[in-house]
Amino acid sequence: MHLANLGPAEIDGSVLAQVDVVILQGTSGLRVVKNDRVVVGVGHSPVAFVAGTDEEVKRLPEQTPPISGFKADSANYSDLISGKVAGRTAEDQITFYHNMGNQGLQFSAVGSIVYEKAKQQSLGRELPTEWFLQDIRD
Repeated sequence: MHLANLGPAEIDGSVLAQVDVVILQGTSGLRVVKNDRVVVGVGHSPVAFVAGTDEEVKRLPEQTPPISGFKADSANYSDLISGKVAGRTAEDQITFYHNMGNQGLQFSAVGSIVYEKAKQQSLGRELPTEWFLQDIRD
């Protein structure tokens, strides 16, 4: 089983206690200068620049507490892809990726595998590239 989490407060310690492999990705390595327009931990965003009027800013959700229960030595995504740490080493292990800074990475990581398997099984249909392109204009 694999779990991917985007939000900071969606998984509690009882779930984490069952996970064998934890990969963290967040803002721990980023040096962020916070002010009234650069905020950390609002909604599902690890760091965000907030635009809008003062009245609009007041409507933002409150900051969410980070997930607790991670080991201090949990690996990050760079450790995993560089081979510094192993991912799953047995089929019955549960892996968990806390994705707070690489939004969409969990989809791109498996996209080519799903695409190749679909092609092998003659599933789906090819979409014209031009459907996803546009001319950029002023």
